[in-house]
Amino acid sequence: MKKMNVISKLSIFIIFVVVAVSSCKKVENPYSAYTSEHETAQIKEWKAKMKAGNLAYDSTATKIYYIIDKTKVGTGPNVKTGNTVTVKYTGTFMDGSIFDSSDSYTYVHKPTTGSRMIPGWEEGIELLNKGAKATFLVPSALAYGPSGYYTIPPYSPLFFIIEVVDIK
Repeated sequence: MKKMNVISKLSIFIIFVVVAVSSCKKVENPYSAYTSEHETAQIKEWKAKMKAGNLAYDSTATKIYYIIDKTKVGTGPNVKTGNTVTVKYTGTFMDGSIFDSSDSYTYVHKPTTGSRMIPGWEEGIELLNKGAKATFLVPSALAYGPSGYYTIPPYSPLFFIIEVVDIK
């Protein structure tokens, strides 16, 4: 009986060790492919597609690429610091998958005193006036950088389609 008890305990211990060791598989970093080089390649590929399709875009000095929708150019002065701005927007990854959107988002534009908006948004929105719509490609350096943010991986360039509904 004691022999059987020792064998049972030894068997349970061996099973425990096998399960513990087999569950210690190396977990691959899901963001290992997200590097600054990968981001540069993504943006270069997008620019090549734009050129191949004869689609014009502009860029700012900080390398935010943008396309103003010619059917929604807007009127009046552009957004400036201190304005309360209401927008419709959609944020997507380079592959087109949506990570955020709103049909009515209002905030106070204050890029130099700290805002909840990423720097690329704050810079780009100043190119628009009431009624204007544009698509912005924001490099990660002006978004969430090498750390990422929640569901946004590190070194992710982001698209924002923004329409200014109102400026006060």
